[in-house]
Amino acid sequence: MYYSWGKACFIFAIVTVGKESRLLWVPLPGSRKLLINTIMRHAKLLFSAFLVVHLLASFPLLALDFKENRRAKYNFNSEWLLHTGDLPGAEQVRFNDRSWEMVTLPGAYNEDEAFRVAIDEHTGGIVWYRKYFRLPGKESGKKIFLEFEGIRFGGEFYVNGQKIGIHENGVMAFGFDITDYVNFGGKENVIAVRIDNSWDYKESATNTRYQWNDKNFNANYGGIPKNVYLRVTDKLYQTLPLYTNLQTTGTYIYARQIHIAEASATIHTESEVRNEYSTEQEFRFEVQIEDMDGKIVKKIDGPATRLRPCETQTVKAQGKMENIHFWSWGYGYLYNVYTTLYVNDKPVDVVKTRTGFRKTAFRDGMVYLNDRVIQLKGYT
Repeated sequence: MYYSWGKACFIFAIVTVGKESRLLWVPLPGSRKLLINTIMRHAKLLFSAFLVVHLLASFPLLALDFKENRRAKYNFNSEWLLHTGDLPGAEQVRFNDRSWEMVTLPGAYNEDEAFRVAIDEHTGGIVWYRKYFRLPGKESGKKIFLEFEGIRFGGEFYVNGQKIGIHENGVMAFGFDITDYVNFGGKENVIAVRIDNSWDYKESATNTRYQWNDKNFNANYGGIPKNVYLRVTDKLYQTLPLYTNLQTTGTYIYARQIHIAEASATIHTESEVRNEYSTEQEFRFEVQIEDMDGKIVKKIDGPATRLRPCETQTVKAQGKMENIHFWSWGYGYLYNVYTTLYVNDKPVDVVKTRTGFRKTAFRDGMVYLNDRVIQLKGYT
């Protein structure tokens, strides 16, 4: 750029190499002394301009454009109502819950007992949760899922007074397809959950206790001590990794042919895709890998695929990736991997998976991480 301040004329430029920016100027003949005086008068202005340009140059460019993505994930932790003790009919839509305590998840209903009493004295029994929510009319025609990262111990789940299923074992994440149970267009919905965290809880199918649920080993933090999410997807979608109840496996990303010295590996992606449209759907599968600086460092094109109505298929794509930052002890480098379904070149379903890549082995009585022996301490 050419600038003229009074009689001082010079060429001004900012040069950026990688993450570093440099301010350069070349004074025109006969203006060096005037230039120095001018810079002294405007030093603060010059510094501010340089700082702004440097920040803009260092900010990662967002190369991803998923405006057509129809998938959404909503935090569903706020404004739950809690009642300790069993109540008949608490699953009904018009049940009177005005006296219930409002809580925000995640949070065990008996968490205040932590470190106050021994774990074998933690309160057990029945608790109820209820939550009201509305869905806009624009979401009608899409898939609606309810995801729980975990409860303790066994639960019965209802949406608008209808039982949608149960979950037992107190450990795993699980979900429900609630598409056919919810109201759209701003009409109110209510979820009700009955949870039993008794120490002697018995599985409903076998009437037996879970052997690992022992007072000498696990603290009994009951209720919903983990996150809850509401997910919305297109009817052509990548499934959720919630095999319990939904029987779906989701997206799986892993590395093979790992060469630590060369900083390379073959990245494999597998995504279970389901078509719940009434017509056949054709889509293209694409993978993009984003580093921690926000740059796309690898793109993998998968196959074009056709799915019949109600058909489910696992699509795969793989490609060699170089200059990998391998995850390691003390260096937890993670990538964002975007797996995308394109219909007519529009990204209708995008799944973001945050993961790292590393090489492990166990031989000769030693554990290897990225071809180096690592010492482990602990107990089983």
